[in-house]
Amino acid sequence: MSTTVDMGTPLAQQIIDVIAREGMVDRAKITAEATLEDLGLQSIDMVMILNGIEEKFDIYVPMDESIQKIANVGDVVDVVSGLVQASGKQGQSA
Repeated sequence: MSTTVDMGTPLAQQIIDVIAREGMVDRAKITAEATLEDLGLQSIDMVMILNGIEEKFDIYVPMDESIQKIANVGDVVDVVSGLVQASGKQGQSA
């Protein structure tokens, strides 16, 4: 996958916040190029992150081809941003 989302947007930053919180990862280590493996995340951590994203943005993240092709944080932001924008929701106050 190729990341197309600006990582500096408020939406991208909210997604990164969820990744840091749910994955228990130092936010400073999270970059667009960082793979889940680079961050020490396992598949169960990804499940927790996706659950956190669903709660934060009140969306459903389908376990489809786009999720299976995620290679790095930028891909997560790209996929989730698309879902959030399609839903018309921008997240809830943290």
